[in-house]
Amino acid sequence: MTTPRAMARGLESGLVGTLAVPLALHVSARIADRDPDDFLYDPTQLSNALRDLIEAVGPDGVPVSDPEVLLAGCQSASDILASQQFGVSLEAARRLRASYADAIALVAALPGPATLSERLGADRAAVNLALVGLGQEFLAAGADVIVIHDDAELPGVSLSTLSNVARFHQATALANGAERYGLAATTVVEFESPRSATGVVVTEAFLPRDTDITLLGDWITAVHG
Repeated sequence: MTTPRAMARGLESGLVGTLAVPLALHVSARIADRDPDDFLYDPTQLSNALRDLIEAVGPDGVPVSDPEVLLAGCQSASDILASQQFGVSLEAARRLRASYADAIALVAALPGPATLSERLGADRAAVNLALVGLGQEFLAAGADVIVIHDDAELPGVSLSTLSNVARFHQATALANGAERYGLAATTVVEFESPRSATGVVVTEAFLPRDTDITLLGDWITAVHG
């Protein structure tokens, strides 16, 4: 039987399969009624919340970060690497990898070049440096998939170095929802209209805290067909 982690690590070599990864980071905090903000700044709360999510709905993978949370309070791209929330996400990834071994795929969701440029005034060199640094840290912590979140593509930017770093770690780097920056795309399946799909399958956005847990389980089942 192919484990979720093995499937995630086979994507780069062209293996076809399905990894259902609802972007339910914030939903996880509601299961044990954790504070909606505090759990993002405490590695024990974050890793325990994601364990609750895994046990409740059985996804193939979970996001260990949220791009918006990673950006919070940061004034430059390099600030993210030094931020508390980044350190907490890394530690949660390490703990989940130790707990679940190959039974779960870990997905690091990162803000993309266009977002970093617009929100933090980062130039192309700073964008690439920050994303490679973030990617390296998450991959070393046990992440299997790096997902770049941008609504549009910043012209003149390639993330080939990030892709190569991911490949070195037997992982993969993807762009969310569309091919961008030389990266292949995740498969987006709307939460309200679930369907069977292949690839790294995610919801169209990070789901709100009050998302119905039963419907979340139904989404995962539908994605698997």
